[in-house]
Amino acid sequence: MNLPMRESPQVQDGQFPSEPLVSVVVPMHNSAAHIVETIRSVLDQTHANLEVIAVDDASSDATVAIVEGMADRRIKIVRMETNGGAGRARNAGIDAASGDYLALLDSDDRWYPDKLEQQLRFMDRTGSAVCYTRYDLIDAESEQIGRSGRLAASVTYEQLLRHCIIRTSSLLVDRRALAQPVHFPEIRKRQDFVFFLRLLKQVPKADLLDEVTCSYRLHSGTVSSNKIRVIPFQWNVYRTQEQLPLGKSISLMIGWFFNAGFVNARRFAQWVESK
Repeated sequence: MNLPMRESPQVQDGQFPSEPLVSVVVPMHNSAAHIVETIRSVLDQTHANLEVIAVDDASSDATVAIVEGMADRRIKIVRMETNGGAGRARNAGIDAASGDYLALLDSDDRWYPDKLEQQLRFMDRTGSAVCYTRYDLIDAESEQIGRSGRLAASVTYEQLLRHCIIRTSSLLVDRRALAQPVHFPEIRKRQDFVFFLRLLKQVPKADLLDEVTCSYRLHSGTVSSNKIRVIPFQWNVYRTQEQLPLGKSISLMIGWFFNAGFVNARRFAQWVESK
């Protein structure tokens, strides 16, 4: 499935529109297969005042050469000397960002053309500091296989502990609302969850723009992934990263396991139906 395309915004003579600058951090590691589609979905945004901070996490394929070949001055490439994982790569991108707004996009996901425009208008209208959206699900061939379904209109720190409903590639953050910069923990799994929790320690809530603005790619082998393998990483979030009491951590783990199972079963059913 191809995204609906609009005419790309024209920016001439090195001048951007008088609109807020959005920094878009894209961590990359051996991402050659989808990186053009991903970054093109950013460059084709109707909100043109943006920078793409493409952080290469020591790729061994042609990822960097492909991105360099896109030849758009809004792209900045940051190279990591050694592979440190998505959290470390995203942190390097955050440190290099100069925009008032921060967005994150995984290297195999993609945006709809008016994603940023819609979110910026929503945040300006509502005063929201952290905005997330609904998303659709695509397969390795970029065909739509499902959607996220309904999401809560807003989420607080305590609510997010119980069920993480935010998709990384849907997020937009007004950095001016943060008392201090927020970074990812340098852990291999669930670093995005901890990042969201850290945001919600600084702002009262995150708010939903109730529109599908991005696509989350599911690869074969992840559609019916075994949540049992994620248990130690989820436990690490509660006990080590958030340092929650034992009893509360156990209660949250039980709720998370059932929620995760339900979401996984729904995704699998959508995937089967699409085939």
